[in-house]
Amino acid sequence: MGSDSNGNEKVKKDRPTNITMYHWKDDDKMSDVDMATIQLGGEKQNFILNKKDFKTGSKGYHAQGKMEANGKRFQVNILVVEIGSKPKEK
Repeated sequence: MGSDSNGNEKVKKDRPTNITMYHWKDDDKMSDVDMATIQLGGEKQNFILNKKDFKTGSKGYHAQGKMEANGKRFQVNILVVEIGSKPKEK
């Protein structure tokens, strides 16, 4: 996928075409930022994904926020669950 204009690594995975997920590592700040971009009605907005341990035991990421598209406001909730991350029952 390459890098953005600031040299941050971009990783694109198999996702529906209207959601793009990136992982940025800014070496100057030594921090990782996971982000999803939602495109709705031609408008794009980035949402920062926060690490989440779900009640089921699965691991993944979550983001929420609001965005505007086509003159309307929308509430956005994003769940990204790692397949196979739920502990196996004994």
